[in-house]
Amino acid sequence: MLITRAKNLVFRAGESAGLFQVARRKTARGLRILCYHGVSLNDESGFRPKLFMDPGMFRSRLEFLAENQFPVLSIEQGLNLLEKGSLPPCATVITIDDGFYSVYRIAFPLLRKFRFPATLYVTSYYSLKQNPVFRLVVQYMFWKTTRSELDLRGMNIAIPEKIHLSDASTERGMWRLIEYGENNCDETERCDLCCILGDRLGVDYEVIVKRRGLSLVNASELREMSAAGLDIQLHTHRHRFPEAELLAVKELKDNKHYLNQIVDRPLRHFCCPSGTSTRAHWDWLRAEGICSAVTCAPGFAYQHTSPMGLPRFLDGSHVSDAEFKAEMFGYTELLRRVRSRLGWARLTLF
Repeated sequence: MLITRAKNLVFRAGESAGLFQVARRKTARGLRILCYHGVSLNDESGFRPKLFMDPGMFRSRLEFLAENQFPVLSIEQGLNLLEKGSLPPCATVITIDDGFYSVYRIAFPLLRKFRFPATLYVTSYYSLKQNPVFRLVVQYMFWKTTRSELDLRGMNIAIPEKIHLSDASTERGMWRLIEYGENNCDETERCDLCCILGDRLGVDYEVIVKRRGLSLVNASELREMSAAGLDIQLHTHRHRFPEAELLAVKELKDNKHYLNQIVDRPLRHFCCPSGTSTRAHWDWLRAEGICSAVTCAPGFAYQHTSPMGLPRFLDGSHVSDAEFKAEMFGYTELLRRVRSRLGWARLTLF
C-alpha cells in the first residue's frame, strides 16, 4: 500500500509538471503492449486482482485509449510496422492471456464496441476439459471459506488430517493439496477432490462450475470470437513450457493441434506461460514457425527488441488509473531508462 501511494504521488507530480506530454513525445516510437487476463464475473477481482479486472475498470481502460487517441493495432500489424520503423506514434497492442470465459462474456463484446483488435493467447487443456482450473479453484475455495479448520480425515492422502485456516500453515497445506492433485490425480479425480474440498470448506464447488468464472472458453466460443475478428494464438496446452526441448515442443504442438481445429488463421504468435522464457526457448519456437513471443517483462518494444522476447504491461485491478496513465504516456518508461542508466538495479518501484 505504501509503495502504491508513493508511485501515485510521483505520477501525479510528473503529470502536474507537464512531463506526461514530454514523455509521450519521447517514447512515441515505442510499441506499447498491454496484457490482460480475466474480467470479474462475480468476486474474482477480489480473489486475484492481478488476474481478474473489474468490468467497469476494463471499460475505462478502453475509453482512455480511445479518448487519448492511442492507435490500437493487432499484434501482426504492430510488429510489421515496428520492423519497418513506420509505427504510428504511441501505437498500442492489446493482448489477453489464458482464455477465461469472461473474455467471451465481457471483454470481447467491449473490444468490439470500441473496434479495437486484440490477441487472445489460449492455453488449451482447460478449454478442452471445461472444468475450473484446478490450481486456481483450490486457491479460490481457501480464500472464500469462513471456516477455521479443514478436516481431511478419510481422504487417504499423505497430508496432515487437519489444516488450520487461520495461521501460517494454511498456505503450506493448500499447496500440498494442489501438488497432490496435480501430481497424483487424473482430471476426474481432481474434480472429485474439489467437490470434497468444497463440501468441507463450506464453498459450493458446483456453483463455481456453473458460473464459469474460473473456467476457460470452450471451442464453440473460441470459434465464434475468431469469426468475429479476435486473433486467437498460442499459449501452450497446460500452461507450462519446460526446459527440456521435447517436452516444450510437445506443449506447443498439443496447443496448436487443438486450436487448428477451431481457427483458420496462421498460429505464429506465442505467449510464454507466466511471462518467462529463455534463449533456448526462442530457438525451439522459431523451429516451430513461431515469429513472436510476448513476456511479462516491463517496457516498450522498439526496432532493436527481439520479437521473441516482447515486453508487456500487466494491467489488472491492482493497477491504479494514475499508474496506467503514466505507463501509457511513457512517463514510467522514462523512469525505467533513468534507473537503468544510473544502475539502480534494486529499485523496483518502476
